[in-house]
Amino acid sequence: MRVEKWYLDCVNSDGAGMIGYAARLSWGPLAVRVAETMFWRTGEPAITQRTVLGGRLPVATNGDIIWHSPVLGAPGRWRQLNRGIPATLLHRETAGWIEWTCLCPAAQATVNVGGHLLEGLGYAERIVLTLPPARLPIRELRWGRFIAGGHSCVWIRWQGRVERNWCFHNGRPVEALIRDRYELSWTGHRLHLDFGTTLRSGRIGDTALPDSRLLRRLLPATVLDLEETKWCSRGVLTDADGKEHPGWAVHEVVIFPENQ
Repeated sequence: MRVEKWYLDCVNSDGAGMIGYAARLSWGPLAVRVAETMFWRTGEPAITQRTVLGGRLPVATNGDIIWHSPVLGAPGRWRQLNRGIPATLLHRETAGWIEWTCLCPAAQATVNVGGHLLEGLGYAERIVLTLPPARLPIRELRWGRFIAGGHSCVWIRWQGRVERNWCFHNGRPVEALIRDRYELSWTGHRLHLDFGTTLRSGRIGDTALPDSRLLRRLLPATVLDLEETKWCSRGVLTDADGKEHPGWAVHEVVIFPENQ
């Protein structure tokens, strides 16, 4: 199984936003594409607007990402503000690998979802995974992105058989202490998030794919049984000079099944 998954988001200055997913799942000669969008108003849970089979994957060109998709009312655009971040998160020669590319740690985004036009700061990444889901050495995954005027932060934390942390500030790697889902810090900087709005919480097979019978048949239980909680939170990044930079974060915790 090979998975190419794109994640894209956009949050307005008032906290309304969207998340888009586009993926290509391959099993030998068989390949399926799927796309999904979520939309939320300030302080409200997200609404899954649409999940469809088929469509195009986003395309990255000259610092821009363009997504033509039937789940959008018009092509979405993400214009890169920080340089991209490539990283191989895991490589096992006999089993597979996980390649992560954060194409836009911060972007100026314009996207129309469900008739709602959003223009704000956004984020885009792509993951290519060839390691079977049942062999992922992770029990808990924490991921998040924060964007404020002139600053971006992305963090990934794995817990389980493999314990690893990654954190990038303005596209550059930093050694960060990820305390919990509300706070992380690195040399001269501290990012604090409020409790936020829960966008979605539950088993992925029930929340993200409730109506897609084909995908529910094709995907293994180790994917359908993932427990995911996503938030949108206000955040404040305090820099080395004590200056505060307010912005918005989208972040999540994913719990993998016990038989992982």
